[in-house]
Amino acid sequence: MFGRIVITLLKSSLRSKKYIFWTLAFPIALGALFSFAFSSIYKSEINKPIPVVIEIDDKAVSEYRVMQSFANLDGDKLSDDLKKYEEDKAMAEAMGQKFDEKSPVSKEKLDNLESIESFDDLGKLSPEDLPLDYISIDPDEIDGEELPFIELMNDLTYDDGTKMIDRVETESHDAAEKMLEEGEIAAIITVSGLNDITMEENGYGASQSILSSIISQYRLQVGLTIDTINEDSEKLDQSEEMVDEAIEGIDYIDVRGTSGENKDPFVQYFYNLIAMVAIMGSMASMNVIVDCQANQRETGKRLDMAPVSKTFYELAALTAATLIQTAINIIALTFYIYVLGVNFGGSLGVIYLTTIIAGILGLSLGYTVAHIGRNADIKEGLLMTVILGGGFMSGLMYGDMKAIMEEHFPLFNRINPSAVITDAFYALNVFGVGERYYRALTYMVGLSVVFLIIGMLLSKKTSYKSL
Repeated sequence: MFGRIVITLLKSSLRSKKYIFWTLAFPIALGALFSFAFSSIYKSEINKPIPVVIEIDDKAVSEYRVMQSFANLDGDKLSDDLKKYEEDKAMAEAMGQKFDEKSPVSKEKLDNLESIESFDDLGKLSPEDLPLDYISIDPDEIDGEELPFIELMNDLTYDDGTKMIDRVETESHDAAEKMLEEGEIAAIITVSGLNDITMEENGYGASQSILSSIISQYRLQVGLTIDTINEDSEKLDQSEEMVDEAIEGIDYIDVRGTSGENKDPFVQYFYNLIAMVAIMGSMASMNVIVDCQANQRETGKRLDMAPVSKTFYELAALTAATLIQTAINIIALTFYIYVLGVNFGGSLGVIYLTTIIAGILGLSLGYTVAHIGRNADIKEGLLMTVILGGGFMSGLMYGDMKAIMEEHFPLFNRINPSAVITDAFYALNVFGVGERYYRALTYMVGLSVVFLIIGMLLSKKTSYKSL
């Protein structure tokens, strides 16, 4: 019985021209368009140094000096000296002797240290606000060239070793503006803080696209690192380890992001395309579930009277939808890889596995939406809003959107199925199978489970009599 229902639903889905078009034909056509547009842009610019002016704000240098000072603060020695000072003071007072020794650190600087409860608090201080006698480096010797973003830009190279960024020196910002207007440079990049990077360009071509992608990914990674540290205040007890972790997260972009299997910044659009194909599968699961609802379809009325439980039929329906959507996802991915020649980076086996899991996420989303409300048209409209809106927010239409959301509303990137899927593919290409990839995979599986549970709970609350 179960197998017969699955086969029947498979045949029904394959006969739906609308479903096949939107889940397979449209993504393949869009992928071919992306390949034609982006590959030509990237190939035309590859191995050509991009001339840019990078302006470093004094605020960014001061912020980095504080970070390094805090990282090199000898907290143990400071604690020992303070303890000895308090003991000597207490002993002198107990013996009625005059105590003229000065505290090893002023109360103001001690208060500044105690006020640091998060990574963001470091940016509110200057090196002079910290006890310099207990810092093993001279903050004044740190200049703008040591900023993580500057080191990243200096180290970026193409496959043949050619430097990617050609930094142009100017006498003033006005001079840089004039060069930008005359097309002598591709952009003016301003570094105002560790994660405060802005770019000014005149027009939008291949060079600007590459620069924008580099900046977006840098800000995304640094933002994630800072958020992680801010959420774990215990790391403040190990200040040096805390800052080292932040810098390691930044350097990781330098080490892996520019030497991964695919350095083409436009590959992110194919991440989003795979995410769209997977999330489009939600239409399949929604339709098969709606078909068995008595207030939506005539078939639903008959099924409600049939000697087959609704749970049994929905399980068969989900199985059929999973089989056909998995096949569609594999066909689309195979077309991108072997016909269009898209290099997603990483192991092909892991890429295919990630795509299959992404498809399950899309199907679980459709299963939940199928049980929301009583109007099929509203359900379809809601699902299309999630598909298109989530795709836009994850960077399908505008590549920098995901980084913008990460900066202003990072939680949305954790609950947006499209963003979670693209992050998994990005992690594979840049970092390989590791912590970042497993975290994205956990989000995918977690969202799938949540959607399925919500769908089952809603399904149990509905019956023919209540419709």
